[in-house]
Amino acid sequence: MTAETSACQDQDLATVWTDPQGVPEHLFWCGRRFVVMAQPIAWQDHAIWWETPARVARGTGRALVERPMWQVTARALDNGQILIFDLAVTAGHQWPVTGIYD
Repeated sequence: MTAETSACQDQDLATVWTDPQGVPEHLFWCGRRFVVMAQPIAWQDHAIWWETPARVARGTGRALVERPMWQVTARALDNGQILIFDLAVTAGHQWPVTGIYD
């Protein structure tokens, strides 16, 4: 993580725009615009199962222990910086950023 990213007030969320299939194309993070440069990688994150609620409605348990993720390599439009983001998919455009690599 760079000094720029550690100074960001809301670095835990990115606004993400996707194509019709749900693949990330652009994102806005820490006041900066990024364009996805390479084919994003889809994967599943696994929650720590013993930290999930003990009782859930039938058919919803899997959603508590797995969540869809994307890893994207993106270039900042302001200075060309390239970062790799791990993004947790949510309904809407506000996706949690779970990891950033430079």
